[in-house]
This record gives sequence, structure tokens and C-alpha cells, in this order.
Amino acid sequence: MSKPPFMTNRRQVIIGGLSAALIAGCAPRNARSVTETDVLVIGGGIAGISAALRLEAEGVNVQLIEADKQLGGRCFTLRTADGTFDCGASTVGPNYGNILSYAHEADVPFIAPPGKEKFSYHINGEFVHPDAWETSTANRLVGSERGILPEQLEFPVVMKNNKIQDVTNWNSEEMLNYDIALDRYLKENGVSDEALRLIDLTSNTMGLGQTSALFQMREFAGIDTPKKGDKVREVYDAANGPAGFYNVKGGMLTMIERIATLLKTEPMLGDPVVAIDVEKDGATVTMASGTKMRAKSIICTVPYSVLRSIAITPAPTGPKKAAIDNALYTLTTHVFFIPTKPYWEDDGHPAGLVSDDVIERVMANHDENGKVSWLDVWMNGTAAATMDSMTEQEMMAFAQARLEKMRPSMKGAIMPVGAYSWGQNKFVKGNKYIMRPGDARDMYPWLAEPYMDRLRFAGEHTRDYEAGLEAAATSGLREAMAYLDLFA
Repeated sequence: MSKPPFMTNRRQVIIGGLSAALIAGCAPRNARSVTETDVLVIGGGIAGISAALRLEAEGVNVQLIEADKQLGGRCFTLRTADGTFDCGASTVGPNYGNILSYAHEADVPFIAPPGKEKFSYHINGEFVHPDAWETSTANRLVGSERGILPEQLEFPVVMKNNKIQDVTNWNSEEMLNYDIALDRYLKENGVSDEALRLIDLTSNTMGLGQTSALFQMREFAGIDTPKKGDKVREVYDAANGPAGFYNVKGGMLTMIERIATLLKTEPMLGDPVVAIDVEKDGATVTMASGTKMRAKSIICTVPYSVLRSIAITPAPTGPKKAAIDNALYTLTTHVFFIPTKPYWEDDGHPAGLVSDDVIERVMANHDENGKVSWLDVWMNGTAAATMDSMTEQEMMAFAQARLEKMRPSMKGAIMPVGAYSWGQNKFVKGNKYIMRPGDARDMYPWLAEPYMDRLRFAGEHTRDYEAGLEAAATSGLREAMAYLDLFA
């Protein structure tokens, strides 16, 4: 389908998306040489684009700067001769009000998500069919845990012990008591050591011991689809959005490229910011080429993993400096394969795989006809770190050898077509911000805190409780409106 049905507009900016009136008339135009402007937006992901669109809609002169040669940030699609593969955000959900409003205005081509094959398991040295998991000797889970498939453990276990009743109040003083290590918290609530080990394989973190239990409660409370009439549902309902989940034809980068055409001023690409000088009446950025640009205000959306390598003068101190210097981002690496023959028919197991090897997950994705068409080997945390010292060719060869050893039917039946590491991307340096134990109390209040009023911060690391891409979009809108309140 080219575009899903859209619902009646109920909300406006931030809680429901930009209305068509706010961004009507926006169209791309040729870039012009600019040394001074009202606002500089650093970072061309959805947070930066959202901030720029909102400000332009109010008549503010904006220049968006992106270090990479293309926009998108973590909306990156690996485009190869064998297909397109999303390496970051891949789905647009029904509660993404702002994203859906942009997509509707930019005529983004949504398609129904293709199905995924079930997983088989290579756990504790045994190759197990999912139907046999509960009674398998490889299953060392305890009690009722034994009936839960490995890739499904984390969500029900965390939600069973989730103390958040109102996600909009997730960081209250009472809730901060749960700002402790996730593995410790779950173990104190009766979760077995084997369950913790298996959850660690599929959790999109740097390890349960490095993850705040409160942070993960917030993550799951935010994505747990609310029922109609719930408070969170009212906040997230899309102004112009489909009633289900969608992918983008051509990959998520296509969506970013379409939305970027709504910008009035063409973004500056491929010239990284290396220095930011903040003054009482404005701020100046210096780019790698030596180009300098000055503005009344800067909205910086780059991850703190990158910001800490940019020279800020005067240098932040105290809690703000600590927030920038210590922000933790999970590592994620993908290796993509095309099946050249149906290996799953040879061994009688589902095409997907979860293992306790360094190759943690193999997502077997269907095409529009329901056939397995490509594989995504997805590694997080320490497993991804193992791959990050390798070249793309080495990653593909390593992953193929491990897969063929664990699952002999794959030998001669899979062809590597690409690999991508978020840790190796020097403009991102990680896939997702993660709160360590104690960060909800000590770091969270400072993540979005502006510096000297003129340097403001957006991006998913500065979000409150919003989920996914919508979190990034909302953060950009938040800072755009803060500028309008202060300076417009």
C-alpha cells in the first residue's frame, strides 16, 4: 500500500504532531551561503529535522548541520544490490503522532510489515526446536519460566515486576528507589540466574548489570500499547496516523529523505562541527572545514557519545559535564545474509535463531509473499563490541562461520550481503542511550538542561517517557518551542 488510512486530527504540536497548517507551503530550495542565522540545529536525525521544521513554520531562520553525508541519524538503511536493510529504527507505530504527521505531509510510502519466521535455539550446546523448548534439557529455566521462549523472556519478566503505574510520573522520588541494577532487581524478585543470562542475550542494552531497572521499566511502560482511554493513549494518539504498525517502502532512510524535503533551507552535509563557542548573546560553531556560523541559539541533537569530542567554550562543569562525559550508549552490530536455499527445510527447524554464542539472534524476515528472503544477524552489547574491531568483510566471514558451525544446514545456503556497526559510526558511536544504575537520579535531570541558555539539547537521550522515534521528534519540538518562548 502506498499510504495507510489516517485518523481525524485530535491533537496539535508535540502530543499529536504538527498540523498541516503549520508546515504547509514548505518546499526545498537551493542552499544559500549563510554565516549568521537565528538558530543552528546540529544533527540531521529526526530530532534535528523536527526542531528545524517547527521553527521554520514560525518564520525563524534555521540552518541544519549534519556531519555525515546524508541525513537520518539512527534512521539508517543499508542499500545494497541485493536489497535494502534497516539498521536502526525500522517501524512506525500507531502512537507516533508527530512522525506520522510529517510522513503524511511528505507522502511517505508506508507498507505493512513483512512477517518474521519463528526462532529455533542453540542454547547450552543443544539445537532445539521451539515446540520442544519447554521440556528440553537445554532449558535450565526454573518453574513457570520454562514455558517462556528465550526471546520472549525480558518483556513479561520486567512487566511483571514493573512498579510504574503512571509513566508520566516515572521518576518520582518513590520510583527512584528502583534506580538500581536490573539484574539485581529481577533476582531480588525471584527471577532465576538462567533467565537473567538468557535475557542478557536479547536485551538491547550493554548488559543487565549496567542497566537501571527503573530505566527499563520506563522503556517497557512506554511501549506497552495502552488501551483506549488510558492517559498515555491520550498523550500519544496520532493526529494523522494509521491504526497499526508500518514499515517504509525502501527503508526508513527513505522516510527521512521525504520529510527533509519539507525544510525551507537545504541542510549542510558532510562538514562536522568541531567547536561550539557560547556567549551571552549567541553562539558560534566551527566546522571541520574551518567554516564558522553564528546564531542566537543552537539546538544540539548529537548523541553525547559524540558531543564529548566537540570543544565547547566555556567548557561545561559539574553535573552537566558529568552527563555529557558519562552517557552510556549500547553497541549494536548487524550482519545481513540472503538464503540461497531453504536450510530450514533440511533441518526441520524455523529459519530464525537465538543462541548463547556471540551470534545472539538471527531474524529471518519474510518478503511480501511470506517466504524467508533475508536474515539479520543482530548482536548487542559485548557481542557487538567483539565485532567492532573487524572490517565489514571480516564481520561477514566471522558470522557465517559461526552460523555454519552451530547450524550445519546453513553451510552453502546463506550469502553475506552487508554488515553495519553503530559503534563504528563516528558520528553516532552507539545505537541507543541507556541509563546505568543511579543515572535516573543523578544524570537524568541534566540531560536536557540547556547550557548558558544559548546551547540547548535534544535527541532521544534527552527524552522523558516517549518511545522510539517519537521520543526524538518530541525532544526537537520541545527545544524549538523553548527558543520561541525565549527569543521570538
